[in-house]
Amino acid sequence: MKKVLFLSALIVIITLVGCSNNSNTASTGNNPAGTKDSAGAGSGPDTSDKADAADKAGNADKGDNADKGDNRELIVAGQEIAASLDPVKPLTSSYLRNIGAAEALFKVDAGGKVQPELAESAAEVDPTTWEIELRPEARFWSGKAIDADAVIASLERSKSLDLQAKPFLEELTFAKKDDYTLQVKTKRSHMQVPLNLSYYQTVIHNAEAKHDAIGTMDLTGMYKVVEFSPKQKMILALNENYWGKKPVIQRVVYEEISDEQTRVLSVLSGRSQVALNIGTTSLAQFRDSKEAKISATPAANTQTIYLNLGKPQFEDVRVRQALSWALNREELVILAAEGESIPVSTWLGSNPAFAEAKNAVYIKFDPDKAAELLDEAGWALGSEGIRYKDGKPLTLRLMTWGGDKALGEALQNQWTSVGVKAEVQHGDYSLIQTARESGDWDASIEAWSTFGDELTLLTGQYAPEGSANYGGFNDAETNQLLARLAEESDGAARNKLALQINERVAGQAPVISLFPRPQITAVSGKLHGFQDHFRQFENTVNANLTLDSK
Repeated sequence: MKKVLFLSALIVIITLVGCSNNSNTASTGNNPAGTKDSAGAGSGPDTSDKADAADKAGNADKGDNADKGDNRELIVAGQEIAASLDPVKPLTSSYLRNIGAAEALFKVDAGGKVQPELAESAAEVDPTTWEIELRPEARFWSGKAIDADAVIASLERSKSLDLQAKPFLEELTFAKKDDYTLQVKTKRSHMQVPLNLSYYQTVIHNAEAKHDAIGTMDLTGMYKVVEFSPKQKMILALNENYWGKKPVIQRVVYEEISDEQTRVLSVLSGRSQVALNIGTTSLAQFRDSKEAKISATPAANTQTIYLNLGKPQFEDVRVRQALSWALNREELVILAAEGESIPVSTWLGSNPAFAEAKNAVYIKFDPDKAAELLDEAGWALGSEGIRYKDGKPLTLRLMTWGGDKALGEALQNQWTSVGVKAEVQHGDYSLIQTARESGDWDASIEAWSTFGDELTLLTGQYAPEGSANYGGFNDAETNQLLARLAEESDGAARNKLALQINERVAGQAPVISLFPRPQITAVSGKLHGFQDHFRQFENTVNANLTLDSK
């Protein structure tokens, strides 16, 4: 759902991206940064009371709940909010879905199961054909019907204009069977079409509307955007014509507060009811708090260093492998994640379905192995502790953003110990995007989600034209394995091929995998119905939320 995002300053996730909140995000995936499906373990709150409150909210009507609490306004503080209102712009769809303004045909629940959202049902007709029944009662904010024509137009617009949507849509062909039935043809057999159409990059929007202003944008969610200041504040009001269960809370304020400590203070003081992207260094402030508790749900993503293979120092695979062997991942988890994660040495290692990949390839911290590889590659250690080749030092400039400053500094120290002249450039995610466009970068960090269809995810990361293949990885053996995966329909065989691709990539080291990014949210004790979710970056607001009286 990667980058992520998914990607710098206020809300989720990046993903990744992913965004790689992104993802990135980015996370973010990715959200690059946005894709911030991170795995933040830790002492989460006791959710039994919240579950009871959610049940009560689900069985009570709007008036009853409004009388019992102050449900006029929910304030959510995030590290970053959208710079645009158009769902096809980077990470915008993640922020809109997260806050209850946008929906897709399907949604993944907290248990990892794909559930219908704007779709009513879905069925696989034959190995390469699915039919999706739409909800005839669903409407856009404008009142326009969400019929087959509208859905196809939306998905085709996302496919052509949103690079993050391409991995989920490019193998699908959409056709209208009747007004409320969508036929989906797939390029390969037994694709998980509902899963592909659950990602936030596939949110349904009115493709005929202009999405450059609040007065013309047209989405489907339970809340409508009524005020927007890019990267500052988004205010949403109840959509009175919402097709589904109407929320109790009447208005949502989504604020960008880039400074983490300010976000922490906002929820501890009661000014906001939800604060997103809480760093591990702030956990101690919530241990004895009666005002707010921490939600830290493990997520399937991998904090990843992407290397620019166009840089001369990274052309030799031995240098890239050395950079990975030189890392003490257990120490990184402690220094950069306060112990709220687990080390992984390959990208798929954070996905529970591929647990055996967690410690594959780079089975231990081995600086001696790293030194040996660098010697073989011709990088000799100089008297001042830096390695040189042909009179030039072995340099690495690592770009970080959001909460990854401490991680960058820890990586710098570990690489320096094996003779790499490493430096860290910390700033806004936009700096990373600009550097990638110009080619002027060595390495950057994002955390894309590893949850989903194996081919879609691995193609997006490692195929030559993959949207998250930032470093330009193009490996013949990996490409052949991806082609075999595309033709394989047997589940066990697909799993085996995915593991082979994962191991091959780790061995070639165009990326370096570290640990799942912690995903930590602070929630007011006065807010009930909040649901912990492994994709929290797109699941903050739900219809069951209620607030106690102030």
